[in-house]
Amino acid sequence: MQSIPKQISEYLAMGLSNDTVKKNRSVYGANEILTSKKKGILLMLFGVVTEPMILLLISISIVYLLLGDRGEALLLLCSVIGIICITFYQEKKTDTAISALRSLASPRTNVIREGQIIRIEGKDVVFGDILILNEGDRIPADAELLSDRIFSCDESLLTGESIPVNKVLGQIVFCGALVVGGEGVCQVKSVGNQTEIGKIGKKIADESVGRTLLELEVARLVKNLFLVAAGLCVLLALYFGFVKSLWLQGLLSGLTLAIGLMPEELPLVMTIFFALGAYRLSTKNVLVRRSSIIETLGAATVLCSDKTGTITKNKMKVGIISTKDLDENLEKTKEISEDSKTILQLAYFASKHPSFDPMDIAISDCMGTFHEDGDLSLVSIKDFPLTPEQLTMIRVLKESGKYVCYAKGSPEAIFGLCNLDTNELDEWTKRTNLLAKEGYRVLAVAKSNSDLNNIPEDRNDVKYQLYGLLSFLDPIREIVPTAVQTAYEAGIRVIMITGDYPETAKNIANQIGLKNSDLVYTGKEFSNLKDTELKKVLNECNVFSRVSPEDKWKLVRILKAEGEIVAMTGDGVNDAPALRTANIGVAMGERGTDVAREASDIVLLDDSFSSILESVRIGRQIFDNLKKALGYLIGVHIPIVGITFLPILFDWPIVVLSAIHIVFMEMVIDPTCTIVFEKEDAEFDLMKRKPRNATEPLLDNELFINSLIQGAFSLLSVVSTYWITLLYLKGDSVNQIVSTTTFVTLVFSNLFLILANRSLHESMWSRMRIKNSMINFVFVGTIGVLLLSIYLPGMNSLFRFVPLNFLQFLTAILVAFIGVLFYDMTKVSVSKRLRRL
Repeated sequence: MQSIPKQISEYLAMGLSNDTVKKNRSVYGANEILTSKKKGILLMLFGVVTEPMILLLISISIVYLLLGDRGEALLLLCSVIGIICITFYQEKKTDTAISALRSLASPRTNVIREGQIIRIEGKDVVFGDILILNEGDRIPADAELLSDRIFSCDESLLTGESIPVNKVLGQIVFCGALVVGGEGVCQVKSVGNQTEIGKIGKKIADESVGRTLLELEVARLVKNLFLVAAGLCVLLALYFGFVKSLWLQGLLSGLTLAIGLMPEELPLVMTIFFALGAYRLSTKNVLVRRSSIIETLGAATVLCSDKTGTITKNKMKVGIISTKDLDENLEKTKEISEDSKTILQLAYFASKHPSFDPMDIAISDCMGTFHEDGDLSLVSIKDFPLTPEQLTMIRVLKESGKYVCYAKGSPEAIFGLCNLDTNELDEWTKRTNLLAKEGYRVLAVAKSNSDLNNIPEDRNDVKYQLYGLLSFLDPIREIVPTAVQTAYEAGIRVIMITGDYPETAKNIANQIGLKNSDLVYTGKEFSNLKDTELKKVLNECNVFSRVSPEDKWKLVRILKAEGEIVAMTGDGVNDAPALRTANIGVAMGERGTDVAREASDIVLLDDSFSSILESVRIGRQIFDNLKKALGYLIGVHIPIVGITFLPILFDWPIVVLSAIHIVFMEMVIDPTCTIVFEKEDAEFDLMKRKPRNATEPLLDNELFINSLIQGAFSLLSVVSTYWITLLYLKGDSVNQIVSTTTFVTLVFSNLFLILANRSLHESMWSRMRIKNSMINFVFVGTIGVLLLSIYLPGMNSLFRFVPLNFLQFLTAILVAFIGVLFYDMTKVSVSKRLRRL
């Protein structure tokens, strides 16, 4: 709950009761604009059942029934049900995670209920609610304006007109409009689909985003492999049919081969990686509004960061008060002069109360310490707010029937208002520079020369007198210098952008270790440069001060044109263009406006610079782990396809794998990809690598060749076990023993490949030092089911296995291990050679 400002206390009685809220929601509906129905359970289940893998398994079950093998058909159908349940559970889990993230991302608004101002999600607003709207808010419903203070909003989402519209009492403010000026009290008249924007079926603040390059690449890869699988299936069926006159057997073999070749897990793996990655980032104070942006995070080459609250703590306190004759350090004294008290009181009257601005809060706190006497309850008659063009805040107060203007703002702007002569300007500028060099943020304070009979129409219509300077301390966050060093090691350039005085910016840049910290350009200097000069400056300068939102937007466009992947922070209404243009828009969660959050890709819930680096690290880790999962997927499918296809192609005496065996393998592969590799910790050099090229494919040459090599070694192990067992065994059960030992080798080769794929650049021995608890579950579960399928009566007959003796079982494991060991020995050297090419 929030305290009640005096100017809206008269509306408290109009606030709804909890009972009325429930009644209005049931009568007028929820405040949600629904353009498409949420996918229901049956529709989701239908989507799972119609996946290619499920359809292939059902087809094979039908073939087995036609061949009269009911046991095999029944087991396959049970496997189908198991796979459907697992896939359905994973999709529901992913959907729940995404819904939770959307709920976190939902814009919030202030309403009056039960006589109190509370902050709720926009979707919880009901008909009749009293809204308190401030600059930067997104209006959650159509509402009638009851009270305003120079209220204006941007209705471009509804009308297409970008010019802000001024609103007066009694007019309707529309859902989706952005408050760009003033404050207002409104009463909701329409919600959800009954709003003007709801009627035309637009979904507010949720753009339709196309599929990313990675999503398109994965879809293309799966489609191509599906076509290959379908082609081989048809060819194999035709071969059996025409050559051996075994049409059903041919169809069965073809379908079995198609199952072995299809990497149907990949799209699901990617979805789960990004959804869980977004959830993991939310636990690190980073809210991802679009999970696919994670793929871009790992490729970031430039971080453009605000100073205040991001690099610094945004916990201001007044450090020095400068009068005409002296500087008083408040940290070294308990009493201040009357002149300093006057400056402090003038600054207080020039500030909003209550306020969330750190400098206003610091002024209020300082007043409570050093200026306990005096009337501090004066109400402003008119405000001239701070704007990018006018860096001053002026409030007009009525005192004894007259009007007085109190002003505070950037020193150069206040000096301009006071029309100082040359000597005074030089003296005050020199003092400002000295304070700024020491790391202080400086404000100048002024007051109108004389009392006014009328309220001024413009801030420049008044003559002002300069009283002095207030200097504020905003210490840097302790972790920022380390984070900046980490960024440099990761090949990421850091640019600091601030509205502060140039010398203050230079001091902070030195403290955090920015390169070329002594070179500072102001927004005015930057905007006056030609294009060729701009690019040269951007190549060298990492500190920009007195920067406007339009300058930010210009910086982003130039950096992107130079091929950089740019992450840009912002918090205000006018920061939206820069955030939208950047590859990665980063909004501030604590002090940012809803407009900035809507335009951004991620939101920093703690406003900390180090959280941006954490986002990049996790983005790189997710992409790295996704590559490991893909490499493993390709690697394990090669021996499955090989041992399915080779006996048929070369007419070997025993066909090892049937559909049920491949289903067994798929039941191991699925959780391995989505659980083991998703949980894999970052490699030691992850943040010491250069950012990856944004156009780099997921399946690059290095990964593809490594996958083929590991698959070839694994297939060689499986084939070796096949022939070793066949050559050295005789008897009636030789065929079943060969099938069993070969399958054991395939399963353990699969498990050992998990260990080998934990790193694309380290050996599996060095990687074992880093724990991954999910590996234990996969190993224990897989080996347990394997032992049951071999040694449990009844179950082994379904799999057509026979119990192996200790030597046979150990031999199968040893051959599998040797094959993967050979791959692991060659992996590091192969990767190094490929990266040199």
